[in-house]
Amino acid sequence: MCGPEFTSKPRGGALAALSSPIDADRLRSICADLAFHTPGHPESNEATHARLTPDAEYDSSILSDLHIVIHSSGDLSRKPEECGTFQQFRFPAAPTSCNKSFVELPLDKPLSLEVGNDGIIGRRVSLYSRSVPSRLVAEGIVGFNFLSRAQPCL
Repeated sequence: MCGPEFTSKPRGGALAALSSPIDADRLRSICADLAFHTPGHPESNEATHARLTPDAEYDSSILSDLHIVIHSSGDLSRKPEECGTFQQFRFPAAPTSCNKSFVELPLDKPLSLEVGNDGIIGRRVSLYSRSVPSRLVAEGIVGFNFLSRAQPCL
């Protein structure tokens, strides 16, 4: 493609495409993008914010009921509880930024966008319901969310 791309999704940082586990109740599951980024600095090697963008409109109370776990391992063939916990956080009851298409919050401390060591790239991410504590809603793997620059048309 050529020319600029206009989107409200963050570019740069990291992205986990979350989908329902195979055994999930489809009526209570969610598919979403979870972006880790630093607003205004797409080239940053750290993320200061997390943005959850579901594939359909959801009530903000449903989105604020979610608990995110970034696991120590990226192995989706194992049970989530076998993958350890690297980092976890909750979307607050009154998110910093919430509209009908996404919910975003600042992170308590920046996350490194590197592979291995203290980085989150390649790690498994699980999305849990807080109202039903052990209920897994969606999961995925964190990858790079490359910033694509507009290419001139030929």
